[in-house]
Amino acid sequence: MLKAERIVAFVAALAVGGCSTVERARETQRGMEGRGQGAVVRTESCPEIGASLEEMVSYALTNRPSMVSARLAVEDARLALKEIAASAPLASATPWNAVDAGASGGYSASSSPAHLDKLKGKTSGNWSAALSLDILIYDFGRNDANAKAQAERVVAAELALVKTGYSVFEQVSSAYFKRLEAAALLEVARTNEHMRVEHLAQAEARLQEGEAQRLDVTRARLDLAEAKENVVAVSNDFVLAGADLASAIGLEASCGPSLPLSDWRFTRVFAPTDAPSVDLFDFARTNAPAIQASRAKLRAASSAVDYAVADLRPTLSASLSLNWTDPMWYWRWGVSAAQSIFTGFRKTTAVDRARVALESAAYEVDAAELELSLSIESAVAERDNAREAFESAIASVASASENLETVSAQLAVGDASRIEYTDAVASFVSAMANCEKAFYRGQIAEAKLFSLVGVEPQYGSGGEE
Repeated sequence: MLKAERIVAFVAALAVGGCSTVERARETQRGMEGRGQGAVVRTESCPEIGASLEEMVSYALTNRPSMVSARLAVEDARLALKEIAASAPLASATPWNAVDAGASGGYSASSSPAHLDKLKGKTSGNWSAALSLDILIYDFGRNDANAKAQAERVVAAELALVKTGYSVFEQVSSAYFKRLEAAALLEVARTNEHMRVEHLAQAEARLQEGEAQRLDVTRARLDLAEAKENVVAVSNDFVLAGADLASAIGLEASCGPSLPLSDWRFTRVFAPTDAPSVDLFDFARTNAPAIQASRAKLRAASSAVDYAVADLRPTLSASLSLNWTDPMWYWRWGVSAAQSIFTGFRKTTAVDRARVALESAAYEVDAAELELSLSIESAVAERDNAREAFESAIASVASASENLETVSAQLAVGDASRIEYTDAVASFVSAMANCEKAFYRGQIAEAKLFSLVGVEPQYGSGGEE
């Protein structure tokens, strides 16, 4: 019995060898139970984030769920590669992985032969145990091809993580500039409201002096009411822009970060780019994460063809076992080769599928390049158009401001009508709004180019317009 107890203890020790791995899995499982039941998971209501775009992007790259998911995808791909490497044959760079060891033990009992009417329920038995080693000697390249394919999938997952990071950067940048644009338009709307207030006061004063009609006062009040309504609408856009920015960063919508609104006017975050779309696309073809990821998937598909072909060939393996059945010991060993003769054409069909997948991956590379080319062309066109529109809007603001001053002076002495003044104010406000929109539209296009081309953004080098 002492021998049996030792064997049982040995088997038990082997059984608990993976306790640390199981504990990590259970700990993660317990941490996710609340989320699966819809429990609120919130460590802090609204974390403190800096007001600069760089600080917001840094927070988003660390905390956005999409970034966490992409990092977990990389970890999963690496573990899958480790799992494949753990099954390498003896004829490989890691021959120790070719050995599969197993242990078993138990107790069996049976009754003595007897007629059915003489069975008394007594049995006798013995303990047994076994240790076995199975060694894969050579698999004709299966493991090597599978490992190469998975290694490329790891590369693709890492590049997908980089691509996700650029996507997060683009989303945060776009939301950041739209928030600044909303702040600028709110300031324009308030300026319009202020001018309407002054005009109403002037109209009421002129009415008292007999230099204006009551219709002029009524119209001035209507203009002021419309200006106030516009402030309310633009204020709502400003709040929604803050919610969009919070969402892009990875926060609840109510946690929109505050921005230094005193510094919003025409301050560039990035230095302006001048490269044409052709040069940008040539650079992006070898640097853009999306293109690199698609090429890694193509290489993985090529290795998958090697695996499917290798799976048509035999395998060579060896086995060794040590068995104990109380009170006898014995051992055995053997070498075997296995080759499938007919599997219903499953393996040959797998080769055809791998070939089709390889062709599909190659065309996906072409499709990714075409999509990238169009995206870069669109972003460059948007950048150049916004730059031209901004320059034109600056000139329009200057002209509209001069015209407003002239009409205001003429209105004060009765040489201009109320309609002329209203049109002059509308033209000035419209020119200011177009100027703000064009500037931030260009900033969004500049930020998008960083993401498309695959270049790390340089913050704080743009200066002021």
